Amino acid sequence: MKLYSLAHNLSKDHKPDLELEKDRILKAGGFIQVGRVNGSLNLARAIGDMEFKQNKYLPAEKQVVTADPDVTSVELCDDDEFLVIACDGIWDCMSSQQLVDYIHGQLKTEDKLSAVCEKVFDRCLAPTAGGEGCDNMTMILIQLKNPSTSDASAIDQPQPSAQP
Repeated sequence: MKLYSLAHNLSKDHKPDLELEKDRILKAGGFIQVGRVNGSLNLARAIGDMEFKQNKYLPAEKQVVTADPDVTSVELCDDDEFLVIACDGIWDCMSSQQLVDYIHGQLKTEDKLSAVCEKVFDRCLAPTAGGEGCDNMTMILIQLKNPSTSDASAIDQPQPSAQP
């Protein structure tokens, strides 16, 4: 019997055509062309991209592009293995479930999380210039528990001492 790790999305893509994003972009003086902010950026929220945040009369959260986050709180479960934080360069190449499946498979043979991230980048990297896999790629992989903790917990438990 094969056990599957189910991906749980903790965020949504802030694309310019979402009503809330579109409304902010237009009110800030921007426009959407071919699904891109001012015909350039394919997302509506970003930490950088300062050229879209130049209106000195608007607060940061009302700029054409904002870094204002959506915050989601979830309770972790005992079977949660890892958390992935990644940019659109990863998500444009793999779905959440594909990435979870891939990482889950890698963690069976690889202990070093940085090596797992490198393998994800290699998998997403375009073989030639242009198209999918040519975007920036950033990823943080957080392992929530050591897979061998169940074995270690039995070893770490105090053993009764024998009395003479």
